[in-house]
Amino acid sequence: MGRLERPLAPDAGPVTAFARELRRLRTAAGSPGYRDMATRAMFSASVLSDAAAGYRLPTLQVALAFAEACGGDRATWERRWHEAARAEGDDGTTRPAAKAVQQHQENELRAADVRALLPPPAQLPMEPHPLVGRGELIQQARALTAPSYGEQRAAAPLLISGQVGAGKSAFALRLAHELAASLPDGQLYANLDPAADGRKDAAGIAGGFLEALGIPAERIPNDPGQRIGLYRSLLNRRRLLVVLDGVQHERQVRDLLVAAPESRIVLTSRSRLLGLDGTSRIRMPVLDRDESMELLVQLLGRERVGAEPRACLRLADACGDLPLALNLAGRRIAARPEWMLQDAVADLIGEGAREAGRFLTRLRAGDDAMTLRLDAAYKGLTPWARLMLRQFAGGDGPPSVDNVVYESTDALAVLVERSAQPVEDLLERLLDAGLLEHSDLPGQYGMPPLARAFALNQPDPTEGDPAPQARAQAPGHPAARALR
Repeated sequence: MGRLERPLAPDAGPVTAFARELRRLRTAAGSPGYRDMATRAMFSASVLSDAAAGYRLPTLQVALAFAEACGGDRATWERRWHEAARAEGDDGTTRPAAKAVQQHQENELRAADVRALLPPPAQLPMEPHPLVGRGELIQQARALTAPSYGEQRAAAPLLISGQVGAGKSAFALRLAHELAASLPDGQLYANLDPAADGRKDAAGIAGGFLEALGIPAERIPNDPGQRIGLYRSLLNRRRLLVVLDGVQHERQVRDLLVAAPESRIVLTSRSRLLGLDGTSRIRMPVLDRDESMELLVQLLGRERVGAEPRACLRLADACGDLPLALNLAGRRIAARPEWMLQDAVADLIGEGAREAGRFLTRLRAGDDAMTLRLDAAYKGLTPWARLMLRQFAGGDGPPSVDNVVYESTDALAVLVERSAQPVEDLLERLLDAGLLEHSDLPGQYGMPPLARAFALNQPDPTEGDPAPQARAQAPGHPAARALR
């Protein structure tokens, strides 16, 4: 039971009348204490008490939070608030810039209120390895996630995509740690990779986040839609950072994406997730050669790299300048400080292209391995996409200067004796699996060296059972129709 409140002012103005209605609602709800109401409304007890004092009309958000904490109907109280605002002479037509500033100030106050009630979650893992050569991309990401109070434009979720091993997660975590400084209500993180533990659908992810935000278990709805709705409401009221790492497909996260006023959402995925609308995007490239050398300097030491730069250049070339591959190779070599760098690189790489598969299997450090990442991408492919990957890898096209094999859609269509459009659809699937990259020329795709070595070591999808190929070529078979 809350303490008795001071009498309202004797005048019968719209502000006093609105405050009186708020008090009646609270009384009908059993006169809960303002501290109890604060845990539901996510505003402090003093803010809620002032709303019913009758000195001034509370903001719409505070009024609705007060009403909902006492079981009031949101739509009814929103209508009552607008009636009181019009009667008071505030019809809600404040200039957009002033409204945005007011909204920002309210969110600042709310952030302090919530932190006083609940400890903010801090779920971001540490950055997994050194990040080099991403200065321009970090600036671009900051611009895409920056709020715009004057235009009342909420920052859209940011998707970071790229091929297997391009360093998407490391980049996202660097960005997230920078953004966290201005988002004091906490950081939420979910690893959605199939190999990781945890909830994998939108409702499960939302439930985990609600628990992390301090919502009691009995207040988390069982209905998936309501649970996701509560998660969105909290994002709209707080200043939170949400990182969804390793997204597999659009439906896994679509319901979790909102353009909240001052919360930020960052996603990573091998796929471009073109089915997600209203999302900002950054495509992660591989490192250039100078950046690869700088990464090796951080892993092996400047003195060791400076003494044998040719060996490091050879290693960067074999890794295709992929940050993950360089990191795994660098950690493996760093664990053998007694070896000459040239000998360690030669032992790891082997005899050039003939041992590319052996080199790939040795790109391992502890429980992390390049083959695990590539295999996860490969398992998600259809049989036709696997066949196209193998045909691409086994083509006669020579590697370019950057050790990437390039082929055009038309050339591959001739190779498999199919029309260009279905072949391009398969190539786009391989690109979204993180196994190919677009080239600078329209209709041309590039296969990185490690992806090529992996593909050449996979079994031929047409072997092992002679019937599938015949069935696939039959006129009525779905696979045959897909390649027409």
